[in-house]
Amino acid sequence: MTKTINIVMVAAASLLFTACTSSSLPVNAQTPSFKSGSQDGCATASGTYTKNSNSFQNNKDYQDGWFYGRKKCNPAQSK
Repeated sequence: MTKTINIVMVAAASLLFTACTSSSLPVNAQTPSFKSGSQDGCATASGTYTKNSNSFQNNKDYQDGWFYGRKKCNPAQSK
């Protein structure tokens, strides 16, 4: 009985924490740099490593977009 209650509590906590995640776009998602980074990150996630190293090092919007695109297009995350 106690084991069942523990399992139910863990499941409920997991659902609660899952509900707190956000799938919305970041504030800077409309900038051209973010869009370019997102496309490059998505290409990278799809198997073609693509990154503008200069932009990645010097442009926060590009960098954020690259990580966003890589995560969004990662085939392992869509399962």
